[in-house]
Amino acid sequence: MPQVPFDRYIRYAELTEILQAFVAEYPDLVRLESIGKSYEGRNIWLVTVTEFATGDPLDKPAFWCDGNIHASEVSATTAVLKILYKLVTERPALLKDRAFYLVPRLGPDG
Repeated sequence: MPQVPFDRYIRYAELTEILQAFVAEYPDLVRLESIGKSYEGRNIWLVTVTEFATGDPLDKPAFWCDGNIHASEVSATTAVLKILYKLVTERPALLKDRAFYLVPRLGPDG
């Protein structure tokens, strides 16, 4: 299980490692892709969370959540990671017929 520190700021490299750990732990529920690059060249990560075996995420009702648009919004990344954690550990039944699109940090250069 990925270790997510919910009590402190998570630096970009650690965030990337945490997201990759979720993919490794839950490959049937979590996918990670870059939706672009920041001004300083960092990937902007999109996490798609759904039960992929039950259909294409694009064919399911969806929920979008992003955080950390600005550098000073440090708690938003942690909040989005908490949603990811809860979905895969406590509410996986929601993922059968829904898709969740999570961007923990829209502004990774802060």
